[in-house]
Amino acid sequence: MDIYTPEYECGDLNTLILSIRQHLKRHVGPVLPSPTKSDFIALSSELPDIIYGVVSPIARKPIKDHRVLWVMTLQSVVHRANILMKLHKDVQFHSRADSDVAHVVKELSEVLTNLYSFIKSFMAQVDENTFLEANNAYRNTIRTSFISLLCEALELVDTGKDVAYDPEYFEALATVTYSAVVHVQNKKYDQWEHKLTAQADVTKAIVALNKTAFFMGAPEKVEPLFVSNEGRPPVTETFPFNFVSHLETDLPLLIDFYRYCGFCLVTLATTKDSTPHITSKYAQLANYFLVTLLSLPNLSLSNYPISGEVPRTIRSEHYLSSQDREEISFFYVLSYLLRLENLTSLVDPLPRFKAEVKHFVLSFGKRISSDLDISASRNQSYSNSTISMLSLEQRATAAAPIGNANTLSSILSEGTYKEKLHLVKLFFDNLVTAKVTGNVALAKMIETFNFESVPEGSLLTRTMKNQDFHHLLSNVDIQAYPGKRLYVEAIEKIVRLIQLLTLKYLHTTLGLESHPDQLLAQLYNTTYTFDNVSKVKQLLRTNDDGTLCRAVPKHTPENLEISSQLDMISTTRELEQTMR
Repeated sequence: MDIYTPEYECGDLNTLILSIRQHLKRHVGPVLPSPTKSDFIALSSELPDIIYGVVSPIARKPIKDHRVLWVMTLQSVVHRANILMKLHKDVQFHSRADSDVAHVVKELSEVLTNLYSFIKSFMAQVDENTFLEANNAYRNTIRTSFISLLCEALELVDTGKDVAYDPEYFEALATVTYSAVVHVQNKKYDQWEHKLTAQADVTKAIVALNKTAFFMGAPEKVEPLFVSNEGRPPVTETFPFNFVSHLETDLPLLIDFYRYCGFCLVTLATTKDSTPHITSKYAQLANYFLVTLLSLPNLSLSNYPISGEVPRTIRSEHYLSSQDREEISFFYVLSYLLRLENLTSLVDPLPRFKAEVKHFVLSFGKRISSDLDISASRNQSYSNSTISMLSLEQRATAAAPIGNANTLSSILSEGTYKEKLHLVKLFFDNLVTAKVTGNVALAKMIETFNFESVPEGSLLTRTMKNQDFHHLLSNVDIQAYPGKRLYVEAIEKIVRLIQLLTLKYLHTTLGLESHPDQLLAQLYNTTYTFDNVSKVKQLLRTNDDGTLCRAVPKHTPENLEISSQLDMISTTRELEQTMR
């Protein structure tokens, strides 16, 4: 059958799909396993011809009459581009740079830029109502191909960012994803099963958008999914429940849904509007997603022993790696800290918090001790001493690392040994001991992580007594690793918050109303002022005479807050039972 036959003229639409698949297989063949640098150069040189051969002809065809042709063709081309971008990363890691590769990459940049423009044009013409139907096999193919295209196109934002990046392309994909989610949620399908299937498919796009936004350091792209000025937002922690209960469960997809939604929301809580303020609503939303994630039986800490203990269950592909599980603990602990409203919740925290922070400290400490080649000399320790760089021979047998320089958690994998030890482990160690030593541990943490005095051109203070620590902080490479800055700013806000909560405790419990600056000076050996610490949350203010008083609360009404907590408990229990 002629693949350019309009759908309304086709007697057998399934035959049309088969013809399109055969056509694409001839023009966009598979990539052989374990491609070399020469293969990369050859495949890259072929890409313009492939695009010209399969994309140019459809450009003249109306989308509404050739939906399956458009989505299957674009998905095939974007998939090939993704393969090349991943291969480019492998070539960079395993080989020395040369002029041939540089020339090919320059050409690829032009090809990707044109491809981005073509996809933007397509997405601008997409009618969700005709691409997300689910009442027969042909429409199912259109829907699944469209979702696959959307996911592949979002992945290309990240994989291709070092070759070509187009912010308008990313924005267009984020907008279409949001529209697709809203459409599926609001659409009345002929059968309930059709709606469940469409929800399951669009969840893949939600995950792809959140994952890309997370790795690009652009969590603001997903913000519209989680907030609404009118009623319920498009995506909540209960979004997957209906299709998980009735359809075959894709556990890795479910894990990624909760994981990357939670990660983006924690990042939003600390970066929204680039102010010292903590956006508590995002920290609270992140908690809903992360607590639900942690309720999954396969993520139980009993399956991730730190010592030589044997896991209670057999590990399989349904279990995350120890490092990925460690990252979840990291984000959960941060979300807990960012939500704090009183000091008691830190000194006497929830059992889950105590378990997760302890797991993180032990797991992360063990990993950095075993993975890093630490230099012992004093002179070298002033440098960015980290790992011994792999030789090309060693790289030949190693996998190219997954770059995440833009993420809040990038310091866990991309940090130097000293950054991991002093900026991360030391901070979390103090959280573990806060229960035992109380204010002593908190005072030590605040005095150590004193970021109040920031010299121009540097993130960090010159006034620290610990000059080794200051030297490390002043050399944090925030240009190459923007995510490190996100982490430093997050813990700086938490340090301010702890001081604010201390003042709140002294005021509400002991009735102390003296000048807050004097209280801070007496409690903690830093130069923080009440003006500095009160910016993170509106919990306290000062009267005209400088004494403390409660701020006007802007919190959610108590009945709604209790209802939200009960909903989350019900959600986690329901999901836990479903997955057992």
